[in-house]
Formats: sequence, C-alpha cells, structure tokens
Amino acid sequence: MALSGRFRVDFTHLTARQLFDIAADIESYPRFIPWCRAARVVDRDGDTTTVENHFGAGPVDLRFITRAVAQAPEHLIITGDDGPFKAFRLEWTFSDGHVKAQYEITLASPLLQGLAAFAMPEVERRIVSQFRQRANALYGA
Repeated sequence: MALSGRFRVDFTHLTARQLFDIAADIESYPRFIPWCRAARVVDRDGDTTTVENHFGAGPVDLRFITRAVAQAPEHLIITGDDGPFKAFRLEWTFSDGHVKAQYEITLASPLLQGLAAFAMPEVERRIVSQFRQRANALYGA
C-alpha cells in the first residue's frame, strides 16, 4: 500500500520563481531536506535531471536514483523506482506566495514501509519548517 500525502508552505513575499529555485537546487538538499546526506546531479538532459541521492538516519542508510522533471517555474516532479523504492513520486507546485507538494511512496521492504508510515508526519513537519528556513535564509523573512 502506497503512502501518500500533501503539504503546503505559504510565503507572502516570494514569487513562484524564487520558490521553484529553492526546490530545483537539488545539490543543496542536504542543507534543508530532512535526513538528506547528499544529492548529486549525475546527468542533465533538457528539463530532466538524474540525481544520485543518499538519505539516512540512525541505522537506516539509503542510496537511490531519482529523475526530476522541471516545468519552471510552476512544477517540479521527482520520480524513482530505484533502491528502497518500488515507486516514488513527489510533485512540487509553485505559485506566487505558495508551495504545494504531493507525494506517493511505495517501499520495497515492508519494514521500511512501516517505518515510513510512522515517520511521515514528522518528515512533513520538518520539510515545511526547513523549506521555510531555507527561503528566509536566501530571501529574508
């Protein structure tokens, strides 16, 4: 069974382009995405970027490849089926003053799927908080 959810971050003073640029700066993810240890671009082909990811917390250490398709400045869609994922989809949507994200995740391991289901409310809370902090650091409060 897939985990799915959505979250939103509001900013009264930022444009869709500014918000898109934060999410599209993939190699900066370790600075503001919870438990992201590394994100390295391995290929760019037009609007599609292939990324090698490294996430972990405690004994959990995950490496996987994702593809990010940019439709600047309104959308960024990140998908993958590598490593721990049977299926991963995160769709960011940007408009002036707003960031919305929807995700659907199916992990290959029932144990990881159970851990992810337990952790997702905290993951969402941290992503919102750290995205807000990153935006404020780059563009001011």
